[in-house]
Amino acid sequence: MFLVNKAMLDPTWVGPVVDYISNMKFAPGRLVQEGGVVVEGPPPHPNFTMKGRSPTKLLCQIETWHGQLGREKDVMFQSWQPCGIRPLEMEEETEKLGKIRWTVQELLSSWELAADGRAMSHCVVSYSNQCADGKTAVWSICALRDGEAERENVLTVAIDIKLLTVTQARGRHNAQPNKPPRSTKSRNEEQSGYNELLNRSSVVLDQWMQRERLKSGIYGRVSI
Repeated sequence: MFLVNKAMLDPTWVGPVVDYISNMKFAPGRLVQEGGVVVEGPPPHPNFTMKGRSPTKLLCQIETWHGQLGREKDVMFQSWQPCGIRPLEMEEETEKLGKIRWTVQELLSSWELAADGRAMSHCVVSYSNQCADGKTAVWSICALRDGEAERENVLTVAIDIKLLTVTQARGRHNAQPNKPPRSTKSRNEEQSGYNELLNRSSVVLDQWMQRERLKSGIYGRVSI
């Protein structure tokens, strides 16, 4: 009802708002005890309610939460085994982008999720517990342009391991491939050529999904 009543809220905020509420009210915390033993604790704010919340204040809280999630030193370290889906490396050359070397790699620790979230300006690290529990696998699609020394993070993909279904796929600032950027931050990426990479990454994702026989669930509709 909050989202319905705030019709002027930028739609790109819907996913982050839902993620924030879910993590504050429902996601169990993880507590490190002596000897490094990890036990589940209560959610950060189990009595969280939307009653009387100001949209402006809520969005500021979400931005702060994202900033905290993006700092590896503030994230409890967890690691997990590969989910069994094969990574991908491929090279191609297009008229707009030239030669590109693409990689699709699984992220295997909470610190890797935090680094990806910081690079992409989203909160994928909030899925650390789901990854550690073997429920979700998160993958990063990166591009190495011809003549560049470092790979560029382009798209983050979440997979439901049990259903072998891609449930989420988002670029920087929760942008979607092949859709007009809505937020100011996303529109600013056009000058760097990132949006061309983002759009092309959907082709790489589709090829990888076909090879690994992954299904498309709510791909492109839910933000990370």
